[in-house]
Amino acid sequence: MSSELEHQDLILVEATPEQARMTNRNSYMSWGYPMLTIDEYIKLEEILANIEFASENLKVWILTSRKYISSSDTEPIIFSQCETYKRKALITLSSGQIQEEICYCITALFTPPQYRHKGYASKVIELLNDKFKFEYKSKFSYLYSEIGPNFYTRLGWKPFSHKEIRFNVDNKYLAPLENSELIIAINNSNLENVVNKDCELIKNDHKKLNKKSIVILPTKPAFDWLFQKTKLYSKFITDDKDSRLFGAIILNKNNNSSNENFNDELLTNFIIWNHDFKDNRLFIIRFRSDSPYKTRLLIQQAMQEASKFQLKQIILWNPDLNLFNISKSLNIFDGEVYERTESLPYLKWYEDDDDNVDWVLIEKYSWI
Repeated sequence: MSSELEHQDLILVEATPEQARMTNRNSYMSWGYPMLTIDEYIKLEEILANIEFASENLKVWILTSRKYISSSDTEPIIFSQCETYKRKALITLSSGQIQEEICYCITALFTPPQYRHKGYASKVIELLNDKFKFEYKSKFSYLYSEIGPNFYTRLGWKPFSHKEIRFNVDNKYLAPLENSELIIAINNSNLENVVNKDCELIKNDHKKLNKKSIVILPTKPAFDWLFQKTKLYSKFITDDKDSRLFGAIILNKNNNSSNENFNDELLTNFIIWNHDFKDNRLFIIRFRSDSPYKTRLLIQQAMQEASKFQLKQIILWNPDLNLFNISKSLNIFDGEVYERTESLPYLKWYEDDDDNVDWVLIEKYSWI
């Protein structure tokens, strides 16, 4: 670490609204250019920050010198910056006890080019960890890294294996699907019910685990935020591509329930997706299936949705490969499994010295 950093009185503070706008100006060339102008980028980030999920859970942090904070006449120099979001989570302890907790997701860690290679990003993470552990009394935080494995591992974060299955899309899946009468759409009228029932099932699943583990709980506001972010960053997509279908549920043949009245049995097989028009992909952000056959039907629905918008690929993070027997059950699809090299998941455990914690359901819904 440089002598410059060693002798500065650094402090991590929550950004004011004007400082938050400055963090967006700082990161524009990395995350907004060339798709957006700088004004468009700042405007969209402000819109996202005021959506329910972000307005209740987002904090923007800046690393600066204490001397700037003590002086009202000088705008602070931002040496590094990041954002954090509160998330609901479940923790299963070694004793089998289950606790519902608040955790924190760290994202958008950024150091302006002129301040890089001085240890400022590491200092942000160090100060955040202290804040989460001692001030907020959080048991853990997590993040997805775009900069490879070395940085966060060196800082004591635990990495997790991160696979994905990719399906190439063929327009032939616009044709009617077999057993389509078993499928109902997930839309605005039933999404919240689906998410709430899913959380109940996740809690029941978590009770069966016999080791220390965590799971991030899906919530309706978090899904809404992801959907809105995709829409805002797809400004060149016309209104007819503003899809109101968020996924699909497989119903039992003899069940006559309405879209708004699901029981636990009905929600053992469903899929929730998000359209990525920028990179021409359909992301499966939450997936629940109890058999390869049901998996096949759900992937067929995703194929049909992707074909409708001429998206060329479907991606699902960390699938249970027992449900994706590509050589048999899914042989009509061009599906392959890859080890991901981007958005690598990391966990920091604060509760005790034993960090042997498993992270369950590392799916796209927990990404921000």
